[in-house]
Amino acid sequence: MEYSNLVHLLNNGDVTFPIFPTKPSKKNRSTKINTVVLSLSLSDARVINLILLVLGTSLNLLIILIIVCVRSARTSRNFYIVSLACSNMIILIEPLEEVLKWFFDVNMKLNMDYVCIISFDVSIITIAILKFIQYIGIFRDRVSFGHALLKKYTTVKGILLIWSSCIISLAISLHIYDYFEEDMPDIYICITIMFITMPLIISLSIDALTIYELTILKEIEGSWRMDELRHYIMLVVIAIAFILIRMPYRLARAINFLEPKASCCTDDKREVLYFMAKMYPFVFSLIYISLSNEFHEIIMTILKHGCQKFPREIRISSNDNVIV
Repeated sequence: MEYSNLVHLLNNGDVTFPIFPTKPSKKNRSTKINTVVLSLSLSDARVINLILLVLGTSLNLLIILIIVCVRSARTSRNFYIVSLACSNMIILIEPLEEVLKWFFDVNMKLNMDYVCIISFDVSIITIAILKFIQYIGIFRDRVSFGHALLKKYTTVKGILLIWSSCIISLAISLHIYDYFEEDMPDIYICITIMFITMPLIISLSIDALTIYELTILKEIEGSWRMDELRHYIMLVVIAIAFILIRMPYRLARAINFLEPKASCCTDDKREVLYFMAKMYPFVFSLIYISLSNEFHEIIMTILKHGCQKFPREIRISSNDNVIV
């Protein structure tokens, strides 16, 4: 067919071309894994999100500001508390998104896969490290690397390592999803098992070792080391709260991949578990504020002497802190 004839046919609409279906853009997809179907009314869900956002953010920021502003509170152990508070507040990004949409009609279009998973992974690893740091703080004179491990510079590097490794692991797994979508359930389940079983095994081992050593010290010294015992109890309560509040949603999502019709993981039940997970920042802050003697001492000093006497007036009784 000559070129002039082809142009004539095209102009007259006598030539048609087949239309091939195109693959939908993945950038326009909604959240891939952490999907929650609301059964509550939108107004009720937004009110709950607003309450969780205000309570969780304010109390966790209070803990962070106290530790950062008070020089004697800037210890390796408290740096991990700050990291845990930050990881807790990450899950509050989703309530923040809903509140911004509600009040300002701003749609952030976040991928909640990153928000939920990174918050969970960093939190559970940090809790295990906190218990290990407590053990090292009590018995650092018996451990060759104890003093070096409790240095602030070493602590900052450890925190950065936790965050970077969790972010890299998450980015790799979600990137695999884009190319091997059918394998994503297996990947999600394996990562869930890995980030639950290993930190729990480590935490339980350290708990057993710590209480054993404290019992021996009680027999030698004639009484419990109350500061260490209270801090140990506080970490145990924080870990139990994490297991009861944050872990059920992660497990339910993994079970839903294995058995989509499982009665324990229906959309309504996953919705409840997801709202429970967003309560953890508030619950964590309440536990820390209620059970931390160090925090109580700082607050009492603030009330008595004001903010200007932080460096000179505050005395921290824990042997893990530097007295100024």
